[in-house]
Amino acid sequence: MKKTISTIILLLSFSIYSQNRYELVDEGKDKLFLSDSISKMAVKNLITDKPIVVIDGKPFRYQDLENQKLLLNKAEIEKIVAIDKQKGIAIFGSFGEAGVIIITTNSPQKDN
Repeated sequence: MKKTISTIILLLSFSIYSQNRYELVDEGKDKLFLSDSISKMAVKNLITDKPIVVIDGKPFRYQDLENQKLLLNKAEIEKIVAIDKQKGIAIFGSFGEAGVIIITTNSPQKDN
């Protein structure tokens, strides 16, 4: 019972504070696909509710997403994988402690 209540509270708090940072450019329920995926991974303790999101090799920290949106559609997402906390720390330093998810898309690579 306590675990269920804790899970509900975690999901609600994540939804209130973080959801808009992980919204996709889709409409309807697809808009929340990534935030829902992150929420489910956080409940399983694979990551926190504020992970670094790496899309085709480009990292986006939680803080970065306050002013910058992810220009990504659900249909473009091929795979979402949470990486081990220690690997995240090794790659991203202390920011990796929040967790890191790797998103692979089916979009052609763009040169920046």
